[in-house]
Amino acid sequence: MLNPKKIIVALYKAGENTVNHDGIEHAGYLAFLGLLAFFPLLVFIVALAGFVGEGQAGVKFVSLIFYQLPPDMSAALKPRIAEIISGPPQGLLTLSIFGAIWTSSSALDGYRNVLNRAYSVKNTPSYLFRRLVSVIQILFLSSAAIAAMLALVVMPIYLHSVERTTITYISVTIIFVVISSAYYFLPNTKQNISSVVVGAMLVTALWLTATRVLSFYFSRFDQVNLIYGSLGGIIATLLFFYINNIIFIYGAELNYIIKQGLKQVRQ
Repeated sequence: MLNPKKIIVALYKAGENTVNHDGIEHAGYLAFLGLLAFFPLLVFIVALAGFVGEGQAGVKFVSLIFYQLPPDMSAALKPRIAEIISGPPQGLLTLSIFGAIWTSSSALDGYRNVLNRAYSVKNTPSYLFRRLVSVIQILFLSSAAIAAMLALVVMPIYLHSVERTTITYISVTIIFVVISSAYYFLPNTKQNISSVVVGAMLVTALWLTATRVLSFYFSRFDQVNLIYGSLGGIIATLLFFYINNIIFIYGAELNYIIKQGLKQVRQ
């Protein structure tokens, strides 16, 4: 039976650990890496989809990703996204593809380092080994994205004819699976499903809430554009990544507390 007092203590302790482990500062670092790696990864996935003859599925998949983003962020990214899905650079599948993979794996390695700190991992593999693992995981992630695109192709109907509620459920499910997978596979420590699900569920709910709050804020207040002018859209995007990364780190800290609690119970 859940003890409300213990739940409150765990939630408070997770927040305290997020601050003590420099999670607020690391969230900014991850926001920069995330934005830096976002386009190379997207270009790679869309180009790979076109390479296997599923370019239209790539367009549908990108549309699904953007469905949950705040309007200001979408507006800032849409011009470049439109260029990408209309036809990735011709030289992408040559030597330049390695640059895209390396940039994307850098962001993944950044998340791994933050999760290692949240999970109190003391002995981590060497830098080269971690980067090699990150590259392999990026390739696996891209393959998983292609598989998701192919699933969309075999659906009876495409996304534009699916009800809005159904698209929301699909988007939320994708978010939950991605967060759970990150908590399970990225840290250099053995994990189990029970110690990642709670944090992933909370983070998914908080991400969706943060998206709605930011959308409301950007639609009602114009301080970002007044201060940053033409850079307002990019700043809104960084703010979106920053807040979501704080929530992501908080979820990892909560998972660690839950994991330690389960160990004590078993002992």
